Amino acid sequence: MGTIAVVGVDGVSGPLPETTLERLRSASAVVVPAATGGIAESLAEAGIEALPLESLGLAASSPVDRVVEALVELSAGGDVVFASAGYPLLREGLLSGLLSRARTTVGVFPVLSPVQVILMAFDIDLTADLDIVDARSLDPAMEQRDSHLVVTGVRNRMLARRAAERLAAVYPSDHPVVVAGCRAEGGYELELTTVEGVAGLEPCDEAALYVAPSRIEPPGGFDGFVHTIAVLRGPDGCPWDREQDHLSLRRNMIEEAYEAVAAIEAGDDAHLAEELGDVLLQVVLHAQIAADEGRFTIDDVIAGIGEKIRRRHPHVFGDSLAGTPDEVIETWDAIKREEKAGAGVLDGVPANLPALMWAQKISRRAVGVGFEWEDLEAVWEKVHEEIDELKATEPGSPEAADEIGDLLFTVVNLARKQGIDAEEALRATCRKFISRFEDMEHAASEAGTSVAEIDIAEMERLWQQAKGREG
Repeated sequence: MGTIAVVGVDGVSGPLPETTLERLRSASAVVVPAATGGIAESLAEAGIEALPLESLGLAASSPVDRVVEALVELSAGGDVVFASAGYPLLREGLLSGLLSRARTTVGVFPVLSPVQVILMAFDIDLTADLDIVDARSLDPAMEQRDSHLVVTGVRNRMLARRAAERLAAVYPSDHPVVVAGCRAEGGYELELTTVEGVAGLEPCDEAALYVAPSRIEPPGGFDGFVHTIAVLRGPDGCPWDREQDHLSLRRNMIEEAYEAVAAIEAGDDAHLAEELGDVLLQVVLHAQIAADEGRFTIDDVIAGIGEKIRRRHPHVFGDSLAGTPDEVIETWDAIKREEKAGAGVLDGVPANLPALMWAQKISRRAVGVGFEWEDLEAVWEKVHEEIDELKATEPGSPEAADEIGDLLFTVVNLARKQGIDAEEALRATCRKFISRFEDMEHAASEAGTSVAEIDIAEMERLWQQAKGREG
């Protein structure tokens, strides 16, 4: 992997300094925020070819973590320079992001002092709790661990060892420390080490250390979670996450959704919160895969569903009226038909749904355009018709399978006509059957036998007892 450096060129009056030009010309790739503007013009006048962020699939306003990932990925092919506005106009989080992701030193050029580099890299508000101490007088106290600490004047190995000893008295040995060291050709270099690692430094005359507060809250909220997934999918992230695509994860989406439903049915709030997190992981992971391919982002997903929800609820966000749940459903279906004008009524119904759910969706779509029995009695007549047709077939034959399908489809409509969800009704029956059968097994075990060893009459007796105990 090559190096990464940030070189400030914006606001320079006249030709760029020769030292700055040398740093730019030595890079394998020079990246600029935009193809136009003062930075791009300065480089063009100096005859330096630059890549705008647009050429990397980004915009000048793209989130800083995506810019960081693009620069890190580009550095796999050689030394990279990001030509940017100088301090204090550098984008917030760029340097700290590069340092945490690049796993190498990050150069900064030109700046006046290592303290300036640290303040710029970590966006430290000078009004915040900040201690700037010379290495010779460093003596941190436990109560200072929650403040930003900058140690200046780490001029030699002796002072580096002394700083390490003093820091070790109040910070864990693996607590991160950032070293801002000067470069022979000018500018500074940021390096990530630990309190223990400070002792082995060979610093220059103007080196400084930055020790972050010992209790730093990790990135939180939804944006923090999205960033976590982006890191997992990044060049130095998790090998398993990087190789996934939409198809390889399709079963995970189904499984996590079912596990969330199971938690809902169990009434277990803690488990439900966990399972909803797993479902959210699938959504964000699919969005990140698409973002990596330049197709869409999680912001597109959120914007799309937000706009759709508002559009399909005109009784809330518009002038329409819908006083009952049935009227809401009618409005929803009508809007969906308008959105998909020209498409078939049954277009878009996923064929990989569980069969009962698939039948319900198909039936509901057909009913939406008036393909419906007049009343419940008419559905009952159809059920009896399908039963008679099934009885007339050879048991186990293809014709019997076809008629059983017809009967089940009609029963689904019988449930729909009564406002009953056939999927949920069958799941409830399955749970009821399991409960009764387990009750039978327990009763048989108490009698010194098992259900596999008793006859059908005894099974029926135990079954009726189990039913009676449901109370």
